[in-house]
Parts: sequence; structure tokens; C-alpha cells
Amino acid sequence: MARSETQERDFTPEVSICSICLEQYKSPVSLHCSHAFCQTCLSTHIKSSCEDCDQPIGFPCPLCRVFIPAPGEINQYSVDEWATKFPVNKFLPSVVGVPVILCKPCQEDEEEVKAHSWCKDCSEALCEECAKYHKKPRPSRHHVVISITECSGISQIPDTLEICENHGRKFELFCRKHYLPCCSVCVTTEHSSCTSFCQLEEIGRDFIEPEKVKVLQSGMEKFGTKLKYIIGEGRTNMKRNDDIVDTFTKKLLEFTTNIIQVVKKLEEEHLNEISRLSKESNSKLQKSVESFEQRFLYLKYWKEILLKNLSNETASETKKVLSYIKLKNIHENLQRLKYTKIDICIKTKLLDDVKKLIELPCLANVSADERLDQVSLNVDYTRAKVNKTSEFTIEGTNISGVSFLSNGNLFLADYKGKRCVMCDTNGVILQETRIPVSPWGVCASGIDILITLPYERSILKFDSTSFETIETVYVGCHCYEIAAFGNTIVLSTDKSVETLVDGFSATKRKTLLSGLKSVSDIAIDNENNVICSSYSDHIVRKLDLRGNVLFTYNHEKLRSPYRLTTDSKGNIFVYGSGSSNIHILSRDGKLLQIMEGMTDVACLNFQDTTNKLFVGSSKGNVTVFKFSES
Repeated sequence: MARSETQERDFTPEVSICSICLEQYKSPVSLHCSHAFCQTCLSTHIKSSCEDCDQPIGFPCPLCRVFIPAPGEINQYSVDEWATKFPVNKFLPSVVGVPVILCKPCQEDEEEVKAHSWCKDCSEALCEECAKYHKKPRPSRHHVVISITECSGISQIPDTLEICENHGRKFELFCRKHYLPCCSVCVTTEHSSCTSFCQLEEIGRDFIEPEKVKVLQSGMEKFGTKLKYIIGEGRTNMKRNDDIVDTFTKKLLEFTTNIIQVVKKLEEEHLNEISRLSKESNSKLQKSVESFEQRFLYLKYWKEILLKNLSNETASETKKVLSYIKLKNIHENLQRLKYTKIDICIKTKLLDDVKKLIELPCLANVSADERLDQVSLNVDYTRAKVNKTSEFTIEGTNISGVSFLSNGNLFLADYKGKRCVMCDTNGVILQETRIPVSPWGVCASGIDILITLPYERSILKFDSTSFETIETVYVGCHCYEIAAFGNTIVLSTDKSVETLVDGFSATKRKTLLSGLKSVSDIAIDNENNVICSSYSDHIVRKLDLRGNVLFTYNHEKLRSPYRLTTDSKGNIFVYGSGSSNIHILSRDGKLLQIMEGMTDVACLNFQDTTNKLFVGSSKGNVTVFKFSES
């Protein structure tokens, strides 16, 4: 009897009331913090919280103010859609206006028995007897059944790591090309042209190597530190402006104590003006700080999940893999966001002729200098230090192509030796295999490696895990260099740029009109734009897949550009064979830095996770440079 009274007291009517509109729930949805609200009420709160935020990626809970990350991937949904993407709380509608919660199965048998449990999988209330038998049949044996009194204090948010956020289905397969988990719908849509899949369970511990976790965690720590630094700068800016306002106010008040009523009127006008400027400036600074705080809180939220999932010995390997992928995507997506920091300095100056107050229209000049700076939270190549981290020689090799693998090792194409070599960044050969013909260009596509065979007019697909050939595909041209992004593959011949989209078939090959006399190397950035260099024209050109020229770069210190590569932000590294240097360009073709003293460079490749640039020579000499903040 006491339990029933507690149940009635706990769930009628408090639990059925939305804390925003103070009315009974209408389509309640749950947040990660366990609080639920009407979908419409939550949507209004989200819009209000995010209206002044630059690229919002979350919002505070209306009740507890805990930071709630936006549903889905960053920028996947608009702010107007967020409230509709949180899961519906099926428990709360069942208690709205109900004095006693009854067992659903018993009600179907026309019996009225008080419920004491709730099945989260079936979304049904159960009495003690039904709850007991609910756990026996095989279909419902593993359902999560909890007491009714626990329902108001639990989060209705399911573990979404194993659920596809685009299609709402459970992940089943792993795309080896794109390194992404897939549900059954993903396989037939976004990955329809992919041919290499495996079961999630087959990935195992090899995917999440301790070193990779450390690198990701270190990168997130550094990213969080930069965000905190900018937040601190914003707060310091506000305090500095407050100090300026305080100092100015004191001087102005001291000066005006002995002057006439006219001065008092001007004093009031100035104080009002400086107060207005202070409020407006601090309001803008606060918005800027809140924008960076959102990114920091978003990062902190997912980082805690990383540490929890990866350190939990009882967690499944699948969950650890998916946690790593999720957090890696979050890390990369956060880095792609635009970061704009505002810096406001309120300036004041008392006039020299202030004694002639009767004749003066004002007592001081009061203004606020506002400057918007684009903040780069990645390596700034214009000021970055370049350090040589390792240098070694792989004897007997003629390196023609190179690519960093996801595990941090290097995959090399040995042209004269007709072999493929995998080594670590210290030059220790880990695996090697002979192939029938001479390889040339190399690029990674998921866990597959694509290798050009120019004289065979073919591409060799190579499995970097088993270190075996998958297949050789005829493409119908003398292809030398190769680059890939998503489902797009770009090839270079001596005089043309060829593109392959959604497949390797020669019938899908299209020639991209570059306007160049010759093509010495190619790359493709994260927006599917093609960068090509011309040895004879001494230029670097960027085009979209329709052949439109986005920019053409030439410089008096760049002669005979031979090799090039890009990082994940679209920055470009170009080796000038005739000028013995490497030019680092921004994604829009602006010169950022020149690395002098580079000779006999046969291939370049950049590793984003460590900010390392691989430089290989035809004689097997390898140098690895690391970029760091100055």
C-alpha cells in the first residue's frame, strides 16, 4: 500500500508536467541529462539559446543547464530540426492524467493490476507477475526491465554508437575503403560503389592500436587547450575593458566634481555612452566566448566517452571501434569549423581643452575598436616551425610513390625492384612483396592501397592488412600519379588529368581539361578539387571536376614543380625540382612558407594526425619533417 501511494505521489501530477510550459507533456522528448520536455517547448528553447551563437553545436538543458551536444554529426541538422531528432519519451505519455499506472498486458486481458516495472524495449508498463514472465521467452529475454520509480530519473537516450545516425538502423558492416561502419541502407546508398566490406566483429583490436588512441587523445587535448586559451583571452578582454571603464569613470567623476551644472549634463551623456559601449562590447565578447565554450564543451563531452569506452574492460571491441571512429570524426569535424575571435578595446581620452567646458560639445572621445580575426586552431604554416624528426635509407629501393597508412606506417612503391614495402617511420621494413611489373604512384583508399602500373595501363588494388593483391583493373591509359577522395579517383598521364567516379572501369574515365602542356603530379583535396603541377609550365593549378580553374600559382622561386601533396585542410605542398624547395600553399593558392634545400624529391605525403611531411628520394633516402607551433 505504501508503495502504491509513493507511486501515485511520484507520478501524479508532477512527472506529467513540462517544466518549460508548466502544462502536461505534448510529444515529450528526452535529453542526455535525463530531463524531458515538450518537443515544441524544447525547440523554442534551442532557437533562443543558439540565435546569437556562431555555428551552434549544442545548447544548455533548460532545467539543469548541462551542455547537450546537437544530435547527429556536426552541422548535419539545422537548429530548427534538433528537437525532432531527440528520442520520444514513451513512458511519460503513459502517465499523463493517469492516477494509477496499470499493467498493459493485464489490461489487454481486461484486468486492472498496478504496474511496478517498465520494459524499455517494449515501452510497456508491467505488474510484478508479468515482469517475471517477460524475462523468460527468448524474444524478450534480454529486454531491459526497470522499476516504475526509476523511469523519471533515467535517460531515455539509447546508446547510439551502434546505430546509424542517418538511417536509424544498427551498424552491421565495416567499409574497408572509407573506414566507416555501415548499416544495410548505407551499403546500398552512400557505399553502393564500394566492394570491400567486413563484419564489424572482424575488425578487432588491430583497428584501435594503443598508439592511434594516444595520438587522437593528444590531438584532442591540444585542441581543447587552444579552445580554453581563446576563451581565456575573451574573458581577459572583458576584464580589461571593465578596468578601462572603471579607470575612466573615476577620472571623469573626479574632474567633474568642481564644475558647473552644464558639465554635469555632459558628464551624464559621456557615462551613458561609455556604459552603452561597454554593454555592447561585452555582449559581443560574451557571444564569442560562448561560441568557443560550446566547442570546448562538445569536445569535453565526447572525450569523456572516449576515455570511458576505451578504458572499460567489459566494453565490446565493436563499441570501442565505433567510439574511436565517432570521436575521430568529431575531432576532424570540429577542426573544420570556422573560428572567429572578436577583440574589442574601448578607448577613451580626456580632451586637453576640457577647462573650456562651456564651449565644448563633449568632454572625451569614447569609442570601441572592434576587430574580427579568423582563428586557426590547426598548425599555422606561416609561423610553424619545421623540424626533421627522422632520416633513413631503405637500401636498394627506387621510391616512386608513397602513402601513410592509417596505422602510421609508410607504404612505398619500389619502381626498379618491382615490389611494395611497408616500413615504420624509422625505416624498419615490416613487410614487403614482389609484384610482376613496376609500380609507380601510390595512394591510400581506406585500408586498400591503389598503385598505378603505367605500362600496363592499369591500377593495382592492394590490401594493406593482408599485404596481398586484391585485383588489377584496366583503365585504358598510361597512368602515373594517382590520388583519391571518397568515390573519386584522379590519375595523371604525361599530358592529361583523368578522373574516375564510382568505379575503375575504363568506360567511366573522363579527361579533365587542365590547359597545361604537361602534367607532372596531381592531388585531390577534401572538396573534390584537383590540384596538378606542370614541370614545363612552372605552375600549379587547381580545378574543380568540371574543369573550371580555381587558381593558378606561379612564383619566381618555384621552378619545375614536380611533386605535390595536400593535407586534410586543403593546404598544398609543392616540390620545385628546378628551385630545390617546397612551397606550402593555402587551399586558395596563397603562399604560406617555403622550405629551402630540398633536392632529388621523388614523392611527398602528409600525415595529418602527426603533422608530418614525408619526403622520399629515388635513391631510397627518406626524410620526415614535423610541423609545430612556433
